[in-house]
Amino acid sequence: MISDKEQIMKTTLNNHKGAVLIIFAILLIVLIGFVALAVDVGRWYTVRSELSKAVDAASLAGAKNISNIYLDQYYGVADGEGKLRFAEEIGRQNFSPGYLMTTDSPTFTARNVNNQTIEVTGSVTSPGNLASLFGIDQVPTGAVGMARKNKVEIMLVLDRSGSMDGTKINKLKEAASSFVDYFKETEDEDKMGLITFATSVTLKVPLGIEYVDSMKAKISSMSALGATNAEDALAQPLRTGGFTDQTGIHGDLRVQQFLIFFSDGMPTAFRGDFRRRGTNYDAVACSTGNCRAGENLRTYTDLGYPAGDNNYDEKWFNINPTPTGDGSTTQVVATGYFCWNQWQGFYEWCRTSTYTTRWYLFDTRPVPGGYGSTYINIPTDILARHICNVAKAMTLENAQLLKDRGIKIYTIGLDTTGALIDKTFLQSLSSGDNYAYYTSSSSNLKPIFNEIAKEIKLRLVQ
Repeated sequence: MISDKEQIMKTTLNNHKGAVLIIFAILLIVLIGFVALAVDVGRWYTVRSELSKAVDAASLAGAKNISNIYLDQYYGVADGEGKLRFAEEIGRQNFSPGYLMTTDSPTFTARNVNNQTIEVTGSVTSPGNLASLFGIDQVPTGAVGMARKNKVEIMLVLDRSGSMDGTKINKLKEAASSFVDYFKETEDEDKMGLITFATSVTLKVPLGIEYVDSMKAKISSMSALGATNAEDALAQPLRTGGFTDQTGIHGDLRVQQFLIFFSDGMPTAFRGDFRRRGTNYDAVACSTGNCRAGENLRTYTDLGYPAGDNNYDEKWFNINPTPTGDGSTTQVVATGYFCWNQWQGFYEWCRTSTYTTRWYLFDTRPVPGGYGSTYINIPTDILARHICNVAKAMTLENAQLLKDRGIKIYTIGLDTTGALIDKTFLQSLSSGDNYAYYTSSSSNLKPIFNEIAKEIKLRLVQ
């Protein structure tokens, strides 16, 4: 028989088993609720993360196209609203209706914070699902993205040398004008300038704002004539009217600066100091041809003015840079012809007295072959080749000075024959692989200029 004591103990144990089952059931419901809530919270977090990505992408797209004048026409709106509609569309493309089990179509609203910054707000609703057990049926989610376009300074440096005559100069005008139009909407803050070069170099539009109309007018009036003085063209942007000096300015506060250099050939001229008949001149010496290896070269018979007039006409000093010499006194030089020496009874080189031209450049960049800085009558072919070599070296040096100042250089080379431009040289002038362009057709100039305009806008957005 079971004693009363044993019976009481057995009944108590059975009662405890029932309590454990009840407690377990209660805890299981709580645990399931927490698991359900964790699943929903995780999905809500994912929705919030993806919505943030969508508004960031939308605001960046809007800022990148902040000066795109064609979006108003595309969306049938005015006053720059096109870029806002475009930003909202990008948001919707990155977060479609029903994405991640959301219950309604997402809403994206873009606005101008100012003429440099776009803000996009996105909102969507997520279901509670398992969390509805706790009365959480709908959860609204929102996110805000903002992107800003930095201010910029751009200098166009365009070749108008004689080889550009005809179709090439016309295609260049069309391409450069299209480039300028890309920045029309921000011309009240962004700055742009125009330099053109042949024998002379002219700052046609100093760096500044409200430039679109004046630059397009100057571009339209370009005519092709003269040599290719690329070295002085790349020196001009650091002079008065060129880029802002940002020496000592913190990186976050710097204005982004870009130079777009276009040419259809190699440098054939340089600017320097010369002396003739006791007078010093700041002038340009030029070589004929395109400075190709093996090419028969000669020097121009006139020294050119460093800057042309308002109609781009080349101007000349009417001073022959040869024969070389000290530039101050009459020198006796050989004429290249034979004369009969009646006193000695034989033919010899004819000699005559003439004024020579002093090239001060030879003091620092001597002519190869042992010719001194005041050597009388340096052979013309050697002199012309030296012009080419010096012009190329000085162009590279001036480009490096610009890059040392933090200025990014785009280069565009047009070579319709395939033998006029050294691609390696263009690459060296530029700021890297992604900054150098080359084409054999002038019809490609407009797409290239437009692509660079778009790239600059991408680099300006943060």
